[in-house]
Parts: sequence; structure tokens; C-alpha cells
Amino acid sequence: MDKEILDIRAAANFLGIKKRTMYKLVNEGEIPAKKIGGQWRFSKTQLISLFDMTNGNGEFDMTDDQ
Repeated sequence: MDKEILDIRAAANFLGIKKRTMYKLVNEGEIPAKKIGGQWRFSKTQLISLFDMTNGNGEFDMTDDQ
């Protein structure tokens, strides 16, 4: 069974991006995350759902009018 909660390294690997990019996206509010004990944690389900929220141009569409 896959791990549902990922650390920053695993989340970045899952998305195919560098850790530095992952930190940037988290700090910009583009990727949902929780800081637990000083370390970022990510829900694999929420990361997958980000792809359903793109506007077709590879950019995230965070508007509510879907």
C-alpha cells in the first residue's frame, strides 16, 4: 500500500520536481501542505487532485467557478 502522507522529498519525487521548487510552491500557496514538527507533510491524494485543478495550460486554476 502506498504511503498517504509524504515528506518534502517524497512529494517532490512524486511530482517530478526538485525539492527547491517544492519549497517555492508551498511558500507561494500553490501546493497544499501542513507543517508538523517543523517539517512539511503532504497528502498524496491532494497532490493528485492538483492535476484536476489545472486550467488546461498547465497552470493551477484556484477559482471556485469550476
